[in-house]
Amino acid sequence: MNKKSIIMIIASLIMSAAVLFMGYDKVRVPKTVYKVYLDGQAIGLINSKEELESYINQEQNEIKDKYNVSKVYLPNNLDIEKETTYSTNISKVSEIYEKIKDIAPFTISGYEVKIKGVKDLSEEGIETTKTVKLYILDKDVFTNALTNTVQAFISKQDYDSFIMGTQKEIEDVGQKIENLYIQNEITMKKTNVSVKEKIFTDTDELSQYLLFGSLNTQKNYSVKKGETIEQIAFDNKMSTNEFLVANPDIPSADVLLTKGEVVNISAIDPAFKLIEEDYVVEYKTISYGTTYEYDNSLPKGTEKVKKNGVNGKAKVAYTVTKHNGERVSTETESTETIKPAENKVVIRGTKVVSSVGVNVGGIWFWPTEKPYHLNSGYGYRGGKLHSGTDIGGKYNSKIYAANNGVVVEAGYTSYNGNYIFINHNNGWYTTYGHMTSLNVKRGDVVEMGQVIGRMGSTGYAWGVHLHFGLFKGYPFRSGSQSYDAMKSLRFG
Repeated sequence: MNKKSIIMIIASLIMSAAVLFMGYDKVRVPKTVYKVYLDGQAIGLINSKEELESYINQEQNEIKDKYNVSKVYLPNNLDIEKETTYSTNISKVSEIYEKIKDIAPFTISGYEVKIKGVKDLSEEGIETTKTVKLYILDKDVFTNALTNTVQAFISKQDYDSFIMGTQKEIEDVGQKIENLYIQNEITMKKTNVSVKEKIFTDTDELSQYLLFGSLNTQKNYSVKKGETIEQIAFDNKMSTNEFLVANPDIPSADVLLTKGEVVNISAIDPAFKLIEEDYVVEYKTISYGTTYEYDNSLPKGTEKVKKNGVNGKAKVAYTVTKHNGERVSTETESTETIKPAENKVVIRGTKVVSSVGVNVGGIWFWPTEKPYHLNSGYGYRGGKLHSGTDIGGKYNSKIYAANNGVVVEAGYTSYNGNYIFINHNNGWYTTYGHMTSLNVKRGDVVEMGQVIGRMGSTGYAWGVHLHFGLFKGYPFRSGSQSYDAMKSLRFG
């Protein structure tokens, strides 16, 4: 073999080795790719995250048309992480798309709104909260829906004048909104919203949801002959105010309904608590009371009128607090007596104080000082029976026994606050709640008109008032029945 051949063989070997090593190095060079995870499980590698995003946006025209958006984004449960690998098993973005399109909901740009719950207290004394979460594409849809829902509880005219600062000042008598606000904390954050969520795009639809807590659940009722708004509301566990909110075309509870008229009896479940604080000045009648003089020479049960009563007149200023349009507190700020009332004087024959009260047909004693305010009557509120009448007045004012009887309970609970139950020994019981102090104890015999405590706001109470209830049978026990004292009793 000559020298030239040897050199050619060596060169050939060197070139082969070079080719071998170059091929080996090419296989071993790492590459930056993207690993795709669905619900934490890897489903493939792709060269470009942007390419997958672009492909999804290109394919999902149905979503873009439905929500009138220009871009569709990755599902929220899809994660893409950069990875350096030697693998050559790279998927096409179309292959990844086919794997996820029917099982992973795509997303669009929008907002998550949270209306955080306000603490409430059930009759059992259990604290509850309700937080509402919803999704929107346009902030204005939520703002306008919220305004619409607020105006279900306050007239547009009053709302606009408060917002614009154009309320008229009270010159003699009148009413003025001092404060109006939503008690809940409302947050809004921009996010990619899954198209599987309910996404609100219509103001009216969102308004219904904020007011009733659901969609398409309207419950209609055909009015029967002679039925009143108050009766229909009570029979369907609604307050009169709740009925009027659900039926905005009916201006007041005094409207006469016609037979066959269709009304909405859907229970409202607002997503927020609107607080309205009003300052009111008005003239009130001071109804005369009845005072008794006792004559042991007259037989027990005999009564004679010594002097007829005359009503008085007062100018009263007070603050009213409403929750979602429902009055929950009234507190007297000042009282200017224009004409004092003159009590009726009755001579009552008696030899001993009886623990037996007069029957329902007789005259009972009004349980608070006068003048007074009726905050909330007997009936349903939020689907729960309010088994008494809330009477507003001045803090620490006197509370009276409505009839003769025996105190069967006097104490405190988290719901009733300082309370008293009186057995009138004629089948009837009265209850008195939220007092700031008690003047009697269990077992005491009380006389009609006797001071048994002072008005307050203890327990579950939004403001100063007396909760006054009437029961046939022991209150709140099995077999007992509550009654509307304002309709069942006559007061002197």
